[in-house]
Amino acid sequence: MLLLKLITVPLFILLISFVGKRWGSEIAGTLGAFPVVAGPILIFLTLEQGASFGASASIFVVYGSISLLIFGLSYVWACGFLSYIPCLFISLIAWYLSALVLSMFPQDLIFSTVLAVCFLLVIPYLLPKRNTLNHLLPGLKDLPIRMIVAMLLTISITSLANQLGAIWSGILSVFPVVTLILIVFSHRSYGQDHVLQVFKGLSKGVYSFVTYFVIYALCVQRLDLWQTLLASITGSLLVQFIIRMQFLRRQTI
Repeated sequence: MLLLKLITVPLFILLISFVGKRWGSEIAGTLGAFPVVAGPILIFLTLEQGASFGASASIFVVYGSISLLIFGLSYVWACGFLSYIPCLFISLIAWYLSALVLSMFPQDLIFSTVLAVCFLLVIPYLLPKRNTLNHLLPGLKDLPIRMIVAMLLTISITSLANQLGAIWSGILSVFPVVTLILIVFSHRSYGQDHVLQVFKGLSKGVYSFVTYFVIYALCVQRLDLWQTLLASITGSLLVQFIIRMQFLRRQTI
């Protein structure tokens, strides 16, 4: 089990980094929202703590997606005025405060899903009006750091699950590891317009992220783990395909 924790999430990070370098900032943002960190963490939590724990934690992963969006939205606005270090500080505070509030919300899958979807629908109207450019991401010099941080987060959350409980295990599994790296790297290398581009991709990807964990919460106590994963992955890919087609259709109108 320890070996799986050490290699699974870093390999996902590796894949995202190379695909993002090939197809650009927005695609990297979309991939960064896929459940490549929280998904494996929930699998480990389910295997170690049981299906009931996994179902409860997944509900708070859905809540955690709102904190993820608040983190990105805070950074997008702050980077119009500040350098990356104060932007990161502000966005992390926004993440923590929103996570603290959301941790007090009821353990209700329907309520968490409706809240997350409503926030996703409002996000486009909350973004600053800037031009977005379509350059490719630069090199992968920080790739070892991305992989190490992702590995440490996975081990920390799963190791502390008994102390944290389902609520904070779920919320902390959505800590913006990949998003933080993508946004800060884009800010330093290309500036604020590229941060906005990454975040737009992220917000599109969060639809499939939420879908994955809603299906996971519904299925994990009724099906075996492999069936649950298959249903969750299929549902999230289908939603992402629909979102992408809608986006492409709007571009052609």
